[in-house]
Amino acid sequence: MAAVATFYKQVFQPELPSALKIATVTEKGQDVLVARWRLSRNPTPFSELIVWDTPQSTSFIFQLPRRSWASDPAIRSSFKRLLLPPRSDGRTPPAKGVTLNIARDPYTQRWVGAGGILLNYFQRQFDVGPMNWFDLWETSAASYLAATFSQFAMPGFPVNMRSIAERFPPLESRVGQWSKKRILDELGPGGFNAAYRDRVLANELLRRDLTDDELLSVLRRRQPDQSGTVLWAVVQARQVSRFAGAIRRYLDGDCSHPQGHNPFDVIRGSDEVNFTEVAIDVLHPGCRADAAFRYAAAHGTVADYRALSELPRLEVGYGREELRSPAPGAPVRAAAIAGAD
Repeated sequence: MAAVATFYKQVFQPELPSALKIATVTEKGQDVLVARWRLSRNPTPFSELIVWDTPQSTSFIFQLPRRSWASDPAIRSSFKRLLLPPRSDGRTPPAKGVTLNIARDPYTQRWVGAGGILLNYFQRQFDVGPMNWFDLWETSAASYLAATFSQFAMPGFPVNMRSIAERFPPLESRVGQWSKKRILDELGPGGFNAAYRDRVLANELLRRDLTDDELLSVLRRRQPDQSGTVLWAVVQARQVSRFAGAIRRYLDGDCSHPQGHNPFDVIRGSDEVNFTEVAIDVLHPGCRADAAFRYAAAHGTVADYRALSELPRLEVGYGREELRSPAPGAPVRAAAIAGAD
């Protein structure tokens, strides 16, 4: 709730009273936080605020005076009293303005509309969809504005409160009572949006009596795993030696993973077991396994470097340059590389 209140203060100007009502509900399997404030003093920009916070977004639902959407001056006044004024340095939030489409409902003849708040956001490598949007409508007694913000527009939230359905109580406090089979079943195809939830499940799975075959099965089932979460969990828990057989079979014959974290790049961060022989095995002619090349270049012996130097040259950007960039702190390797090329 503190994160919600902090974000509210970055965008909206009316002060919230300390007294509020909080509840949690579960809708379609997702835990939702509901909070409500009522303002009794006059004049106030709104009489009631309801927050509807889901794993993916947070909505601020304002109850405004009746006929707030009846004219341009009324609309301008509503937003002017709700939103913080723009900063003189141009940084946002606060908002620089709004976009708005408004019309009368043909059946009720009451005002309805939709739009968005103009805020500057950091550029992202991937399109995550709309960062905020709002809807407005009116009844015979009041006008309403529901301003919704994507999880990606609201930094500072605890990681276990976003992109994860089990929030109240958090998944970490529940998963200990789950069976190993349920955890394995829940670790389906991976993705960046589910990375935190998968990490919680993977960490708990590693505390169980997990076999090599079970780990190998879940790793293969998740291919291509854009987040690499399960293998990262094994590396970070320093259990690579425990599951070396499963990892070796997972890496063997893996020519390339075109999306996300390649398993060779993930396992490159571990010093428990050396998988160089597997990396060289997959570097057959025609295979652009640049991650396997990077692994062998970072962990191989002089003989391995000679084997790498005999491979057909790949285009720039597919790992051949690793021969000229040996691992730091390995002068013998550097000499071998220079002589092998």
